[in-house]
Amino acid sequence: MPSLLEAKDKVRELSAKALTFAEDSKLTAAEKRAKLEEIEPEIKTWMDEVSNLEYVEEARAKAFGNTEPAAAAPEDRAPDGSIKSVGEQFIASEDYRALVGPKGLKSGRRPDISMDLGLKTTLTEGTTGTPGGGYSLVSTPQVLPGVLPLLYAPLTIADLIPSGATDSAYMRYLVEASHTNAAATVAEGAAKPEGAETFTAVDTVLHKIAEVFTVTDEMLADYPFIRAFLDNRGVLDVRIQEEAQLLNGDGTGANLTGLLNRSGLQTAIVKGTAPSTGTDTDMDVIYRQITAIRTTAFAEPNAVVIDPTAWQNVLLTKSSQGIYYAGGPFAPNADSLWGKRVVVTPRMAAGTALVGDFNQAQIFRKGGLTVEASNQHQDYFQKNLTMIRIEERLMLLVYRPGAFGTVTGL
Repeated sequence: MPSLLEAKDKVRELSAKALTFAEDSKLTAAEKRAKLEEIEPEIKTWMDEVSNLEYVEEARAKAFGNTEPAAAAPEDRAPDGSIKSVGEQFIASEDYRALVGPKGLKSGRRPDISMDLGLKTTLTEGTTGTPGGGYSLVSTPQVLPGVLPLLYAPLTIADLIPSGATDSAYMRYLVEASHTNAAATVAEGAAKPEGAETFTAVDTVLHKIAEVFTVTDEMLADYPFIRAFLDNRGVLDVRIQEEAQLLNGDGTGANLTGLLNRSGLQTAIVKGTAPSTGTDTDMDVIYRQITAIRTTAFAEPNAVVIDPTAWQNVLLTKSSQGIYYAGGPFAPNADSLWGKRVVVTPRMAAGTALVGDFNQAQIFRKGGLTVEASNQHQDYFQKNLTMIRIEERLMLLVYRPGAFGTVTGL
């Protein structure tokens, strides 16, 4: 059996090991959590051992009249000279302070750690389903940490389009509007034919997407809450609107002109209407748009953006023998069609797909995403309220609108 000092040294050793995991910048948050959960049972075992040994030491001291057990180190004593509890020793240790203090915040996130201090009390539960009724020692429910957020469709469109930064409020680029190829064979001494070229200047301005929230000072001081709130709500809200604008912005007022509303797009191909035929499958009609882009814009499409139901219809298509064209339910998830990446999003209208070479567009951002807070609004200072503002400024350039075309009727 280990001595009390040996058991305490083991607790300190394991706590230091947990701190090493928490501060390891090479580990992801999930990996840190897994390692801490792996070591937690061992820490609990040794902390229980310390509790048992302390009980034995205290009993021995009382039996032999020794009120100051020799096993108690100075750092393990409270100001009044009594021996600290296991929990007091743990939270007073340098390892614990380093874990939850400034060192633990270097990565911008307090490391996760859960400790069971071995405190056990017998509780008598009253009538089931009657909170507070019949409980002898506990009358409040256990509240699980965090908030279960609403779920939203994943953000995908901005990942398809190259991005850049700008210091200007607007950008101008020239687009070749028309070209006359007059090249011909020429006899010796004859005049050479003259070709013709016209260009169109396209101006694009920055557009702002923003949102504000009001929080109490208490919420603002709750570091884990406010960080999760900004990441999971504020930033997400702005990104959701950004994606809606990139696809469907109508160009009116403060709206962007999204990909689907650009002039110069390929003529939409409707399933069952020429050039599509009555025997076309959804896959066939999408390929017809790929061909149209290749032959008129001379661009090579690299992705298909499609709504979930239309993509479901594609994946569930079977041959006359009942065989799935896409490989069926036990094949790896299909994420391509005709060799093109498929992006599924409910922000596309039902039965619609957008085929395009997304390298022919570009997103420019000015200043990135900014988050600012102030209590100088109405009576917010008086009421201990703070307004948080999240915003970004961006513009969408489409260099070759003909590199994009829609397919409908899927």
